[in-house]
Amino acid sequence: MPDPASVVRGLIEAFSAQREEDMRAALAEDMTAYVTNAEGGVDRVHGRDSYVRRLLALKAPVLSVTVTQSVTVSADQGLLMVEIRAERKGRSLHNFSAFLATVRDDQVSELWMVEALPAYSDEFWQ
Repeated sequence: MPDPASVVRGLIEAFSAQREEDMRAALAEDMTAYVTNAEGGVDRVHGRDSYVRRLLALKAPVLSVTVTQSVTVSADQGLLMVEIRAERKGRSLHNFSAFLATVRDDQVSELWMVEALPAYSDEFWQ
């Protein structure tokens, strides 16, 4: 059984490579995600399909999401820090995010995400 941080790392690596099936496999069908919004609050996203749609909407010709640190917080939680780099429409993004995930049956069942610069990121992806 993989530790929780490894499960979340797999999700992040699948997103960086834009491998939809691997993203889906890492997420519980009934998962809930709390995703940073432009105001620095969070948007609640319920369900694997809704969350994957949101991830797939973040398309860029150049996209790199690199795990810079990962920690298993408890038997069912992993915490990751990631560095995000992207380029699209003649603009560049360089930001950092943290993900705290609860893992059940080797899949992410709850995911909290915070960003260093949420308004900057929101503006880039629009």
